[in-house]
Amino acid sequence: MSSSQQDLNALFQRDLNRLIENLRDTPEAILWETPEGIANSIGVLVQHLAGNMNHFIGKGLGNTAYERDREREFENIPIPKENLISDVEALKQTLDAIYYELGDEEIEADYPMEVPFESTTRGFLIHLYRHLNYHLGQINYLRRIMSKNG
Repeated sequence: MSSSQQDLNALFQRDLNRLIENLRDTPEAILWETPEGIANSIGVLVQHLAGNMNHFIGKGLGNTAYERDREREFENIPIPKENLISDVEALKQTLDAIYYELGDEEIEADYPMEVPFESTTRGFLIHLYRHLNYHLGQINYLRRIMSKNG
């Protein structure tokens, strides 16, 4: 694994751990609530992140059999917090395995799936990391304002 892959994997793993910490710190009662003016609950954002990364990294780079249902990701149908945590833990393992196998030629090549813009694999992974970090910030903020404890 090159230093680029190591760095990207370390960032994804770190922030997925932060996602799990936020989930653990979120009371089950507010996981699926949306304050006035907010479109998505914490649970929906977690489902969306897991679906996005399983699709674009798992299936796109790791050739997993994952079939994304993006519409389902945004349905606010409560599932237990522990299921969401398990999904993120499984995602961490998937990403770790894919980064371990990803070669230098693959990371420099055009991204292998249809995406909204042309990019190398490295560039698209950076985009996906930014996406994770953006929603992680939303989740952290929602957790803190809704549970009234930092």
